Amino acid sequence: MESLISDYVKKALSKKPDILTHTLRVVGYCKAIGRTEDADMDILISSAWLHDICWSKLDMSPENLAVHAEESAKLAKDVLNKMNMSDRMAEKIVSAISVHESLPDSPSIEAKILFEADHLDRIGAVGISKIFSSWGIKGGLDIINTKILPSMEEWFTTRKGFELAKEKIIFLNLFVDNYNKEIIEANKG
Repeated sequence: MESLISDYVKKALSKKPDILTHTLRVVGYCKAIGRTEDADMDILISSAWLHDICWSKLDMSPENLAVHAEESAKLAKDVLNKMNMSDRMAEKIVSAISVHESLPDSPSIEAKILFEADHLDRIGAVGISKIFSSWGIKGGLDIINTKILPSMEEWFTTRKGFELAKEKIIFLNLFVDNYNKEIIEANKG
């Protein structure tokens, strides 16, 4: 099943290499975390492959970013139906995708892991560089300072997810501290 879905995603995102490589990293994180939890790996890995599939049809914009989890869930449902996925399994995959940006109070383990994996990629070097390239310096710093730094330690509730996040959290804090020091020094001159 994974190869069928991964082939579809690779083709669909072939013109969006940044999204595809993000997806590949998220799949890798899901595999690492999912092996240590009681997750249904078919549901988890299918969800990981399809979690950002909407970008194959939408342009990156603040408006689309706000609804991309729901849009990816809708598109994933269509894709899974065309692949003759069972309704029960498709529903679990679509459910995980639909909440990968903001978890409900009692998420499935697959949704929780997908959320962690997606957020792990955001706080790494590639994720941070993407934030700045997409939103500029001022917008990137605003996202980091208001959305990422205050929440990131709460995002990781599985043991493996937290373990993977620790180094990235240290890196991001050092980056922000060094960036701020350089700006302060430049403004003194």
